[in-house]
Amino acid sequence: MPSASSVLLLADAPEVIPTLAAWYKNEWPACFAETPLEAIEADFHSAANRDCLPLAIVAFDVTGVPMGVCSVRAHPFEPYPYVSPWLRGLYVSAPFCGQGIAGVLIRAAAAHAARLEISKLYASTSSAIRTFERAGWLGFDQVRHDGETLTLFAKRTGEVAFRQVSGAKRT
Repeated sequence: MPSASSVLLLADAPEVIPTLAAWYKNEWPACFAETPLEAIEADFHSAANRDCLPLAIVAFDVTGVPMGVCSVRAHPFEPYPYVSPWLRGLYVSAPFCGQGIAGVLIRAAAAHAARLEISKLYASTSSAIRTFERAGWLGFDQVRHDGETLTLFAKRTGEVAFRQVSGAKRT
């Protein structure tokens, strides 16, 4: 089973931003129908950080093709506005689904949050519940949001060793 060859901060691979923006526009048309592709790209540029939020993380295959992305953002989430930051926008490109890439990205996000001295990270999902559970996240609530039922998760980031993602090099 293939796995990510490297997991990098978007700051180290900004040339993939157009691909990531197109993924979001295509995957979540209800959210991005009225948003120009350039605005989605600008948002990714704002998350191309190393030492502050927001930050985005990208998984690449052995040939350097992006496989998936997620971000860590301090934006409040409407049903739970009093907790932050959140793992947001977890997406794995269709050819790489079912290969463990979402789990790799989730663990990398928690590790980078720990590196930034963020003690707890939150996430919501309607479809990746088992993935978060396998990554050691605790489900603590379910809410209705934008017409779907979301399971909310939390993870103490001190439980993740940063060495899992440090030293990754893009080939």
